[in-house]
Amino acid sequence: MFSSSKPIPRHDSFGKSKNIIVLLLDTLRASDAYGNPSLRNINYLSSHGTRFENAISPATWTAPAHASIFTSKLPSQIKEASHNFLSDSSIDPWVVKIKFLPSNAATLASKLSGKGYYSVLFSNNPFLTSNTNLAIGFNRVYDLWMDSNIKYNPKKAKLLTGFIRGEAMRKALFRTALSLSRFIPNSLLNRLYLNLRVKMASSVANADGTYKMDRGATDTNNALKAYLEKEYNYKPQFMFINCIEAHENYPIRDSSIIQDKWLYLSGILEMSDDITKKFHEGYRRRLSYLDKQIGKSLQILRDNSMLDDASVIVTSDHGQFFGEHGMLYHSLYPYKEVNNVPLIISKFENGKPVSNPINISDPTSLIDLHGMILSMAGSNESYKRNPVISEHNGISEGWDGMLLSALRRRSEYAARIYKTKLSYNSRAYSIISDGYKLVNFYGKKPSELYRIRDKEEKENVIDSNRSVAKRLGRIYKYNKSAL
Repeated sequence: MFSSSKPIPRHDSFGKSKNIIVLLLDTLRASDAYGNPSLRNINYLSSHGTRFENAISPATWTAPAHASIFTSKLPSQIKEASHNFLSDSSIDPWVVKIKFLPSNAATLASKLSGKGYYSVLFSNNPFLTSNTNLAIGFNRVYDLWMDSNIKYNPKKAKLLTGFIRGEAMRKALFRTALSLSRFIPNSLLNRLYLNLRVKMASSVANADGTYKMDRGATDTNNALKAYLEKEYNYKPQFMFINCIEAHENYPIRDSSIIQDKWLYLSGILEMSDDITKKFHEGYRRRLSYLDKQIGKSLQILRDNSMLDDASVIVTSDHGQFFGEHGMLYHSLYPYKEVNNVPLIISKFENGKPVSNPINISDPTSLIDLHGMILSMAGSNESYKRNPVISEHNGISEGWDGMLLSALRRRSEYAARIYKTKLSYNSRAYSIISDGYKLVNFYGKKPSELYRIRDKEEKENVIDSNRSVAKRLGRIYKYNKSAL
C-alpha cells in the first residue's frame, strides 16, 4: 500500500462540528487546485487542514458523482444515476424532470437532518436541483442556475428554454427539417450541419453566460448572505454550495476559436497544443476568479458566526481534460485528469482555522466523504473505507443524438461525431489498489494498467503485469456487488 506523511484519519478523527460547510467547486481537478499560487484562499485552507492528494471521484461527470457521494454507493449501483442520453431521443439532459436518485433515497442530507442539522443547498448546476432528486433531504434549496445565467441575455435564454422544454415542438421541428434536408445535396448539407452546430453552441453560450467569468458565484454569495441574515434558525447547519465557474465553455481571448469538444474529439477540428493551452488558460482564469469568490463566502460565514465551530470542506465532483490522453473536457474515460479531485478538510474555531496540517497521499475514494461528514455530525453509523473506484457509465451530452442518427448517412461530419459519441458512450471503470491503477473498458478496447507513481499515466504496463490487472478486476467485481 501507499505511504503517507501521516496515517489516513479515522472516520471520527475530525471531531464533531456544529456547522458543516461543503464548497464543491464543480470541474476542479486536483492538479490545478494544489500548488496553484493564484488560489490564495484554497491554499490557505489547505495549509491549515487535512489535504488528500489522491482523492478520486466515483464518476466522470456531475449527476452520477453527486448521486454517489450523497448515497455512499457506486454510480452503477444506482439505477437512476445512469441514463443513455445518446440512444434515448425522448431524454434531454437539460430537462429538469430527469431523476438521478429514487424518491425514497436515504441521502447524506436526510441523515444529517435526522441528527438535528438543518440542510441547505446552494446550487449553480442545472443537474443539482430538487427536480432531479439530487436535493432529496435538504430542508432549503436555492436553485440559482437559471436566474444566474439568463441575466446575460434574458430574451435568448427564454427562447432556448422554451425550445428545450417543448419536447413536442422539438420533434415537430426535427421532422420538418429532416423532410426539407432531402432536397439539399449531401456536400451542402455537410457544410450546413457544421455551421448549424457551431452557431448553436455559440448561441447557447451567449444566452446562458458560459463565456463570462462569473457563472453564479456572486449570486450564490448574495443568497448565502441573505439566508444567514434573514432565515438562519440557529440550528446546526449543513451547507452544500456548488459553484460552476470551472465548467466549460471558457472566457478565452480569441473569440474565433470554437468551443465544441465533439468537433475536436471527432477530428473535424485539430485539437492542437495551442488550442488546449488556450482552453486551459481560460479555465485557470476562472479558477482565480472563483477563489476570490470563495474568500468572500468565507467572510460572509465568518461575519455571521458560522465559523465559530465548523468544518469547511473543499472538493469537486470531477476534473477536466485539456488534451491529455487525446481528450477534452469531461464525461469521458476515467483517467487521472478527470477523476483526481481536491479534498481539503479544515476545522474552524472562533472564526479561524485550527492549524493542523496533514497531507494524505494514499488514494482515497470521494465516497468516503459521506461517512466523514456523518462522523462530524456525531453519527455512530458504521463506517469503512470504500474501494477507490471511478466509473464512466456513458456521456452526458446527448441533445443531438436523434439528429446525428438521422443525418449520419448523408453528412460526413454528422457521421464522425455520431461514431465518436458512440465510442465514448460505452462503459469503463478504473480501480486503484496496491500501487496500480487499472482502466477497464469492458472489452470495447484493451484494458490499461498504470503504476501510481506514473503521475501522467503515460506508461501502460499491463503486458508485464497481467496478473495484477486480473486481480484488480476481481476486486472491482467483488466490491461492486458487496457495497
